[in-house]
Amino acid sequence: MTEMLDKIQVYYEDGHRKTKCFCGKVCNITIMPHIRQAHPEEWEEWSKGFVKLKGQGVPPRLIIQKYKTHDGKLLFTNSVVERGIREIIEQKKAKLKVSQKHIIEEWEPPDFSLKRTTVWDFPRRGEWAVHQNDYRGNWPPLVPRNLILRYSNKGETILDPFVGGGTTLIEAWLNGRKSFGLDVSPIAIRTTQERIKEMDRQSRQNCKRRLAGKLKPLVIKGDAREVKHVLSKFNVDDGSVKLACLHPPYLNSLRYTDTIEEDLSHISDENVFCTEIQKVASQIYDLVADDGICAVLIGDVKRKKKVVPLGFMVMQRFQQQHFRLKDIIIKVQHKDSSTRFWYTKRQKIDYLIAHEYLFIFSKS
Repeated sequence: MTEMLDKIQVYYEDGHRKTKCFCGKVCNITIMPHIRQAHPEEWEEWSKGFVKLKGQGVPPRLIIQKYKTHDGKLLFTNSVVERGIREIIEQKKAKLKVSQKHIIEEWEPPDFSLKRTTVWDFPRRGEWAVHQNDYRGNWPPLVPRNLILRYSNKGETILDPFVGGGTTLIEAWLNGRKSFGLDVSPIAIRTTQERIKEMDRQSRQNCKRRLAGKLKPLVIKGDAREVKHVLSKFNVDDGSVKLACLHPPYLNSLRYTDTIEEDLSHISDENVFCTEIQKVASQIYDLVADDGICAVLIGDVKRKKKVVPLGFMVMQRFQQQHFRLKDIIIKVQHKDSSTRFWYTKRQKIDYLIAHEYLFIFSKS
C-alpha cells in the first residue's frame, strides 16, 4: 500500500486539482472513480484496511490520515471511507471485528434528572457504560433514557426497529427492561452485538453492577416494515411492547448501507419515504400495548434552499395509523452536518437546521 501511495501525485494546474494515479492516469479532482474501476483489487485491499481500523475504534476522520500521498495530500474523504467499509462488509468480503478497549468507568450518567419541558438539549452526548459516539446518526443516550424511565417500568419490553449503534438497547438493559432491536445494516447489527457482549462481560466482573441475564437485549437483522413477523419468531405478541423508540433515517441525507434494498435511507422522495414509514407505523401500532407509547425522533431536511418538512409529514402518517399525538418535544441538534454542507459547499441557506422533533404517540 505504501509503495502505491508514494507513486500517487496530487497537484494543481490552472487552479484545478489533478491527481496522478500510480498507473500514470491523470484524474480531475478525485482519483476514486478511476481506482474503483481500473484497480478493483487494490481498492478491495484498501477497503479491508478501513474495516480493520474501524474495528480498532479508529474514526473515518483519522483513517483518511493513514492514506496520504508521500507529500501529505489526502486522497479520501470521510464519506469515501464509510462507503468502502459498507460495501466490503455487505459483499461479505470482510467482517467487522470489534476490539473492545472501552473500560467502563461510569455505569450511569452523572447528575441525571428527567426532563420536564418540551425542549431537550444535550450538548454532551454521554459515554457512560458502553456508549460511544462512533456510529453516525445515533441519538444521544439521554433521549432513550428519559423515554424509558418515564414511559415504562422494570421488566417491561422496549422495542427499537432502527437499532443503529445499540443506544436504546444499552439503556433498556441498564434500567432493567427487556428489549429487542432490529436493523437491516450488518454494521449496525455487529456493532450492537459487540457492545452488548462487552457490557455483559464487564458486568459479570463487577460485583457492584450485575445486569440481569434474563433481560439481555436481543439484536436481530430485519426490516422495520416486517417487525411483527420478525418478532413473532421470538414470541413477541401484539400488545406486548410497552415502549417503542424509533429513530429512522431522514430520507437519504445519511446512507447507512449501499447494496441493501430494504434500507429506507436509499429513498430520496419524501412521499415514497413516508409511505414506507407508514408501513412501520402500522406494525408498531399492533405491537404496542393499549397503555403503551411510541416515540419517534425525526428531523427536517433541506433541498435546493427549500425545507422538506419531513418531521410533520412523518407525524401525520403515524396519526393516520390511529396513533394519538401526546406531545411534541423539540430536541436541540448540535453539529448538523447536512445543512452545514449545503451552507458552505453548495448554495448559501438562510438558517442551519438546529432542531429535531421527538413525537410522543399513545394508542388511547
